[in-house]
Amino acid sequence: MFHQPVLSIQNLSVEYAARRGKVKAVRNVSFDVFRGETVAVIGESGCGKTTLALALVRLLPRAAKITSGKILFQSSDHSAPIDVLRLTQRQLRAFRWRNCAMVFQSALNALNPVLRISAQVQETARAHGEHDTKQVEERALWLFRQVRLDPKRVYHAYPHELSGGMRQRVLLALGLLLDPQVIILDEPTTALDVLTQRTIIEVLKRLRDEMGFALIFISHDLSMAAELAHRIVTMYAGEVVEIGQVNDVFYRPKHPYTLGLMRAVPNLSGGRAELVSIQGSPPDLIDLPRGCTFAPRCGYAQAICREQTPLLEMHETDHASACHFWNQLPVLRELPAASSQEIGS
Repeated sequence: MFHQPVLSIQNLSVEYAARRGKVKAVRNVSFDVFRGETVAVIGESGCGKTTLALALVRLLPRAAKITSGKILFQSSDHSAPIDVLRLTQRQLRAFRWRNCAMVFQSALNALNPVLRISAQVQETARAHGEHDTKQVEERALWLFRQVRLDPKRVYHAYPHELSGGMRQRVLLALGLLLDPQVIILDEPTTALDVLTQRTIIEVLKRLRDEMGFALIFISHDLSMAAELAHRIVTMYAGEVVEIGQVNDVFYRPKHPYTLGLMRAVPNLSGGRAELVSIQGSPPDLIDLPRGCTFAPRCGYAQAICREQTPLLEMHETDHASACHFWNQLPVLRELPAASSQEIGS
């Protein structure tokens, strides 16, 4: 379905410096993101999702360090791939927003509270060499209409004059201002009501299909991921434990952690099926256990799991997982999603 990768993440590792040692927040993560595709990165809090997103645009805090790997960006003009980790600060400023934009989860904190939206739009454009204020304004008003906002009212408003859902859509429009080829969304619907979430998802799907950008959707909300994504990347303890097409991962998970996530949320039928939580806690990222990091919480674990680390291997077409006993997992009959629409559409 998708043929040209726009972003290639290769063996990426990130560590945080702490008093007790190095926090291995992201470990040897590899996957491609194709043009026009949505990849959802799922997992519980602390699994490394946001650290991965920040590493892709090199916005990590000072305590963090990328210790290995490559991040290759392939422009649509078929020029040589850009290694994001080798960009100078000047080149990096040009790369952000014009090639790859990130929409953060806290809309109120991401917008300057003392500046009108118009000023923030113009400032973003000027920082990337766009000095035609009229043209920038017209582009912003068009984008505000696309995300279902009242363009004139929002353009001249202060952030506090807008609701949470409106601010989130302003950030989305701002991210699309310079027509980037990759958009990273970090929990874009957190703390929003269900109707606003629905609006944002519909807008994202329509704009993705019309404008052709790639989406990296960071979320712990499986229903949102099921509705928006083409492929799913499951992260646990800083590493990718499963990756595959959305229907394959949600109906036929090949890793016990993904299966546990599915069983911990209500299904479509709304029946009396018991919700089962994943027992135990994630491992200490400073002192990781031997073998599979999920083994202490896994009902399928055997002796080999506590001694030998499973590799992320392809088990079926476009479906890989890091599990010794992937073929023992059951097939699910219900989707863990509060949606009646076909997933991945």
